[in-house]
Order: sequence, then structure tokens, then C-alpha cells
Amino acid sequence: MTDSPVEDVHAIQELNARYNFAVDETDGPAWADCFTSTGVFNALLPGQTPTGTEELIRFMPIVTEAFGRMHHLTTNEIITVSGNEATQKCYLLFFSAKDGRTEGTICEYNDALEKTDSGWKYSRRDVTAHTKIADFTAVTEPV
Repeated sequence: MTDSPVEDVHAIQELNARYNFAVDETDGPAWADCFTSTGVFNALLPGQTPTGTEELIRFMPIVTEAFGRMHHLTTNEIITVSGNEATQKCYLLFFSAKDGRTEGTICEYNDALEKTDSGWKYSRRDVTAHTKIADFTAVTEPV
């Protein structure tokens, strides 16, 4: 059970959704806007830790090239708010489709967040892959 204000928890959950749609739609500026101006993303790609708005925007083509079409689904958020700072731990179901194959992986996010004048933002987001759950051949025609 958390003592975090419901409004803050809801706003952070909405931030998660905006982040997911932005990265899945390959909208680098919208995705970078989910982070503080000095925010850090520790990616699944070795050696990739874009920091700050410009590096985050430039990271979008790199991640798209690596994974192809992506779908991010977050769930089971544990959010703790303390004033204008918060932490979050949640699962990520990550699906990617590239070269005719679709793969799925269970990942985990561990986040540090800050409440800014424009709302909650990630100051640091670490993602860790845990378990590959699917490896399918992509459907090319409607079933």
C-alpha cells in the first residue's frame, strides 16, 4: 500500500502511457519530452545511455533500427511519491517486429521521477530484460 497522492500516481501512469505511445510511434521529440532536460535512459542496447533532450531525440532512429516496429505495455506499477520526487518499479511487456519476425520479452523498469512545472517526468529510467516470452513469425495477411 502506498501513501502517495492518487493524483500523482495517476499522472505518472499517464506519463507511462504517453512514453509508450511516443516510442511506438517513433516520435522522438514526444518521447524525449517524457524526460527532464537532463534525463537519462539506460537502454537494452549495450552502451546506449542517452542523456538530455537532444541525445534522447537522436536515440529514436537507433532504437527503431535495432528493434523495428515496437509495442510497449507497462503494468504492475509500484509508485512511491515523496514531495516533488518519485520512484517507480513496473513490468514492461515489450514486443518488436523486424525482418518478418515478432519477439516478446518481459522487462522491468526502475525509474526516478521529478515533478516539474509541466508535470511528472523521468529523471532516470533503467530497463532490464528478464524473460523472452514469444518468438513468432509475423502475420502478413489478416486472419
